[in-house]
Amino acid sequence: MAAETVPTSSQSDGRWRILQVPVGSNAKSVAILNGGTTKALTYGMTADGWDRQISQANVEDKRLTLIQDLSRPGKVTETVNIKVVVSSDVASADAILKALSAAGTESQYVQRQGVANDANYATGQVVDVLTGVLGVRRPDAPVENGVDTAQYTLYLTKPTERDAVLVA
Repeated sequence: MAAETVPTSSQSDGRWRILQVPVGSNAKSVAILNGGTTKALTYGMTADGWDRQISQANVEDKRLTLIQDLSRPGKVTETVNIKVVVSSDVASADAILKALSAAGTESQYVQRQGVANDANYATGQVVDVLTGVLGVRRPDAPVENGVDTAQYTLYLTKPTERDAVLVA
């Protein structure tokens, strides 16, 4: 018997991009994503700055004397904690998110991975689109030999569009 093949992996360094897209814009449109209305956040975040956790509840279904548990998947819970480098630059992730947080403005966030950060968006690429409002900005305590950071929680207001395919 031949050994099974080893699938190739995708390196994450330089191959992620997180954009903020205003609500009302089509976050799956290549024209919008490559246009001037979106704001790039990726490199304004810390290395652990896009902490997206997805969990699923368990719906128990245990039957009297049945030896098999018939439990099935329940509701999905998704949380996103965003950690940014503090900056007064108006184009920084911190400034962009601070303004959205203060205004309580709903926004869309497009997560693309596996494609070079500097590559234009193209029809057929796959992204996740998250829609929500940001909680209050939470400055972190200073650390020795480090940079100042702050955190935001993204509260989802719509179901996440997972593996959405980009269109023209």
